[in-house]
Amino acid sequence: MTKITENIIEELAIPCLEQQVYSYIYAPDISPDGDNPKRETYEDVLLVGRMVNAVRRINLDVPYESQQEAIK
Repeated sequence: MTKITENIIEELAIPCLEQQVYSYIYAPDISPDGDNPKRETYEDVLLVGRMVNAVRRINLDVPYESQQEAIK
């Protein structure tokens, strides 16, 4: 029986997401000690800065307070 591993799921998911205009970012590049850190620790699951920017960008007609509540 074949095991489904995280690597197999990633190899299937990345091309599908790229076809939907998502950008793939190699994890070590954005690690806390990487060339372009986007997270404070390795335990950070979300890229909070990118999420905040996206919430603001796609919700221009939503009040700032409501955007902040959604981010929480």
